[in-house]
Amino acid sequence: MTNKRDTNLLPLLLFILLLFINLLAGCGPSSGDNPAPSTTTVPVYGLNFGPYLDGQDPNLHTPISESQLTKRMAIIAPYTNWVRTFGMSDGLERSGAIAHKLNLKVALGAWLSANTTANDTQINNLITALDNGDADMAIVGSEVLLRGDLSEDALIAYIQQVRSRSGGVPVAYADAYNVWLSHPAVIAAVDVVLVNYYPYWEGIHVDQAIGAIHNWHQQMESASLGKPVIVSETGWPSDGNILGNAVPSPDNAAIFFMNFVSWAEANKVNYFYFEGFDETWKALYEGPQGAHWGVWDKNGVMKPEMQPVFDGKRLADNWSNPGIPGGPGDPSIAFTFVPPIGSFENLRGQVLHVAPGEYKVALYIYVSGWWTKPYFSNPITTIAPDGSFVTDITTGGIDQTATMVAAFLVANDYTPPLISGDSTLPQTLFDNAAANLEVVR
Repeated sequence: MTNKRDTNLLPLLLFILLLFINLLAGCGPSSGDNPAPSTTTVPVYGLNFGPYLDGQDPNLHTPISESQLTKRMAIIAPYTNWVRTFGMSDGLERSGAIAHKLNLKVALGAWLSANTTANDTQINNLITALDNGDADMAIVGSEVLLRGDLSEDALIAYIQQVRSRSGGVPVAYADAYNVWLSHPAVIAAVDVVLVNYYPYWEGIHVDQAIGAIHNWHQQMESASLGKPVIVSETGWPSDGNILGNAVPSPDNAAIFFMNFVSWAEANKVNYFYFEGFDETWKALYEGPQGAHWGVWDKNGVMKPEMQPVFDGKRLADNWSNPGIPGGPGDPSIAFTFVPPIGSFENLRGQVLHVAPGEYKVALYIYVSGWWTKPYFSNPITTIAPDGSFVTDITTGGIDQTATMVAAFLVANDYTPPLISGDSTLPQTLFDNAAANLEVVR
């Protein structure tokens, strides 16, 4: 007679046997799942981390729960050694403690703005996190000078306040490379220089992007007073608007990611890649591309094109020693496309016979007077490694009606004058230009 208990165990034993066979056959998660990292996963140095889900917006002070912070950070934890954050209020102040529980190092960022009351909260919470041992680096503001939210003196005062309470934890500030080059006093005030490089926003083709970063980084290291220079932000959107020669797409985002990590490792540069997740709220402030900078999508699923970086695949040097466009000769600058009057298209040009990393372009348009372009906060145009450049010359007012455009090829150590409605261009521009031109539309 068969034992009843043995009969009841048969289905369970069959289930276990089938499960074991499936595992041997390599059955993995469904296509909608985020697969667990392999034991051979190669983590990147650092990722910028924002936890916001659809319907949440830091500008609306959406409170973020500890549970949400933990769940989002846990997704990326196996793939990175560091995380960098962008705020110390609305729940984000718990990020450091959570990162440490996940065995991550953390660069905690106080978000500074023109609101001094909010700034006090940010700074005080950052100091509390330092007192609690929850930060491995303290970041006092991000692109504050680029936005014009604070004066240099006000920013340095905040930096000094945090440094006085840091207990030896390095204190940093983050901004775009061209802003850093214009503010040596801020370099002197920090322990670490955190620099943002965005070839996409400068309209540079993805094939030229890392070569441009290589040139910018050399400039930053020369200006850093011997302090560590860490890339605090760089990335490429997987969707959005075409800017100049920069095309957002999943393939280009993946190419940029792998090429940048390859460059950083080959040159022993530490970095925080931008960013961990797609965040929908950013489209409201940065255009459609704002929502598509993530290595993971907004649902926490890694974009499939990104996986090879974590598999350890790298690219050979394609960024250094690009040569001089056009070879030896007298420096020259030309426009390859001048948009007609009324058009909002970008101006395009080409520089020859100079090393692109050592020069930049100062551009001006004439609308009842001469005006700096593209912005007072960004008065220069970067030259790509192939000598090409792209500039948006319609960034305000009735710029599309400009009747003349002038360009000056100047060395990196020259600061071009900011001009707003002057009837003539100053002689100093002509005196300091390696080449210049002016066209009538």
